[in-house]
Amino acid sequence: MSRRKRALLGATGVFADPLPEPSQAEGGKRPDREGRVPMPFWTGIAAKRQLRMLAAEKDTTQQALMAEALNLLFERHGKPPIA
Repeated sequence: MSRRKRALLGATGVFADPLPEPSQAEGGKRPDREGRVPMPFWTGIAAKRQLRMLAAEKDTTQQALMAEALNLLFERHGKPPIA
């Protein structure tokens, strides 16, 4: 998948060079996602909103809360917390 390059309008009104593409050496991948996969699932609007609000209240991310929830689920069923 290729990102579309777009010109940036500078303060002078002159178009600047487009944003650089990730280098081939990096492979365009984020190192913080190494060894991870997305897990999309369906939930209700109210649950999504409540998760977002809880993350804001706890000054954390939804990602961190979901990892905590998975670990609690694993422990409840006698599995090691590895999320």
